[in-house]
Amino acid sequence: MSLEDIAIQIIDLTEEDFAAMEAECLNQANYHHPLKPATTAQMRKLGQHNLKSLKLMKELQLHMAEAEKMENEL
Repeated sequence: MSLEDIAIQIIDLTEEDFAAMEAECLNQANYHHPLKPATTAQMRKLGQHNLKSLKLMKELQLHMAEAEKMENEL
């Protein structure tokens, strides 16, 4: 798979894709199991990391979409 293929896949992500992933990240970040505190801490940390990654992915998508527009104008 080439970088161009990956870029196209990122650009093609929809708001629904982002919403579904955000819901999953929030489930992780809000996870709680009273009998498994270590698992709770691990899941919450993972959820926070995934939320940050999702935000960066959205920023990357916007940047790439703008670059694509500029490329088409040349």
